[in-house]
Amino acid sequence: MWRISKIRANVVLGIRYCATEAKSTASQITTPLVDGIPPPATVVRKEIPVVKKILTEVKEQDGRSKIIEKFCVFDDVPGPRSLKLISNIWSHVPALSKEFTAGALFQTMNLGKFFENNPLIGNLLSWGGNASFFQKFFDVYGPVVRLHGPFGGDVLLLSRPEHASIVFRNEGTRPVRACLDSVEKYRLEHRRLRQAGPFLMSGSAWEKIHDSIDDPIKTSVNRYAKPMNEICDEFVERVLNIRNLQDEVPKNFKDEILKWCLESMCAVTLNRKFGFLDTTGLSTTSDPGRILDGVNGATEAIRKCEFGFHLWKFVETPAWRSLVRNCDSIDSILSKYVERAQTALRERKDLNPKTADFSVVDRLLLNEDVLIEDAMTVLLDMFIIGANATVHSVAFLLYHLAKAPKCQKKLQQEIDGQTRTELTADDLKRMPYLQACIKESLRLAPPIPILNRVLARDAIIHKYLVPEGTYVLIATHLASLREEYFEDARRFQPERWLNQEVGRLARDLQEFASMPFGHGPRACQARELAEMQVGLLVAKVLKRFNIEYNYGEMSSSNLMLSSPTKPLNFTFYDRK
Repeated sequence: MWRISKIRANVVLGIRYCATEAKSTASQITTPLVDGIPPPATVVRKEIPVVKKILTEVKEQDGRSKIIEKFCVFDDVPGPRSLKLISNIWSHVPALSKEFTAGALFQTMNLGKFFENNPLIGNLLSWGGNASFFQKFFDVYGPVVRLHGPFGGDVLLLSRPEHASIVFRNEGTRPVRACLDSVEKYRLEHRRLRQAGPFLMSGSAWEKIHDSIDDPIKTSVNRYAKPMNEICDEFVERVLNIRNLQDEVPKNFKDEILKWCLESMCAVTLNRKFGFLDTTGLSTTSDPGRILDGVNGATEAIRKCEFGFHLWKFVETPAWRSLVRNCDSIDSILSKYVERAQTALRERKDLNPKTADFSVVDRLLLNEDVLIEDAMTVLLDMFIIGANATVHSVAFLLYHLAKAPKCQKKLQQEIDGQTRTELTADDLKRMPYLQACIKESLRLAPPIPILNRVLARDAIIHKYLVPEGTYVLIATHLASLREEYFEDARRFQPERWLNQEVGRLARDLQEFASMPFGHGPRACQARELAEMQVGLLVAKVLKRFNIEYNYGEMSSSNLMLSSPTKPLNFTFYDRK
């Protein structure tokens, strides 16, 4: 079989080839072939200036040519061309670049609601309603959209599973994810840490720490089933105490879910009870009170820094100062408990992680490849990023069940069939309808609706040659809401996950149509832990209550750290 050398288009980001600049090049294979096989073919690449396509041809011995591949140059990817004129002016400012373009994009999405009635501005900014912002781009320009960043840097927008699969299947063992620049700057420049943390790192350093924390997190799922059950029981009692006379919980119920989540996190990571759910209330000066305020404050500061104009890269903006203040506060508290864990380990005789009862932090500290600062960044990632994702997942699962009483009743019947009061991860896996409800809720409202990657190598997406290093945004939530992939896509229908065929999507692409925890090597390492937390809490709640939500439709924000757009005023009626 003839061997053909790899052809790579000579495409420079942001530069369009003119008709007079079109050239053709040829390369001859020098590796000799085995006896009896004709001389190697000549590979010719032609750039066609009229249609701006590259045709790859193979000239055979008899002079005939055969096209074996056809694709377009990256500069032909459609998108709002007016942005390119401005981007050329700003392209020399590398600090703004691609991440700024993505940040400005998200900022525009969230400004839309302020200009809904403005006929001039609203036409553009009204795209900010949930998934509709990205959908407008795809409706106008097609399934692949290139944004020439108004302040430098290009962004490629994708949504289809078949396109997402190309990105993820070509990312290798060390994928690059560009996000949360503000947190990276905080850790590397303000805290002067050696590394930015596993969520932000890439390359061999990321791979090393990723492997170090994988086992401690995954083994914690069943190890801490008992305390997690107790914390869920405390949450149920908390609901009983905060309901009003109409059995409705306060508008800040999201904070109550966050308290439960943080208490669970502390049990798993530090093997310690903090008292977030104490019936006497939470003092703002106590450690759990300060952690709660710090997580809320840091979350809001990260949103403002990442999804607005990145002025904090040059000056200390209020959002940047808030991020530093809140992250410092959380760090100062958690570091105290990490030091205590380190002292306790020095005094222990049995240091075999397979036999002794160690927390996640204990197991990290016992690993010679993990420094204390690495353990701290893992903790902060779990407390800020992980906790927000878990709270979002619980909130929307309760909402979807409240809006689908038949599904709620069916799930309660499955829960009532469990004879054990203390459920384990294995027990939850044997509850298929509960698992289907979790999957369906995550499909409709994923905690991270938009995934991003930096292409590790050239890739052909929708017949466009996208060069290595391109910043890609994948609107996974759009694929989850399209009728061609899921029948009656916007309806909460857990039964779809119980069937052998899920929707109308080809089996090999199903995993790319709904990716609430990401995909590939950079998928969420705490996925099993998060699914157990969500499943266990909802099982405990529905065992005791019927749930209603009487305030219309709720949607999710477009932010990376997503949140419900309305207060969680659930009504919890005692089951009879």
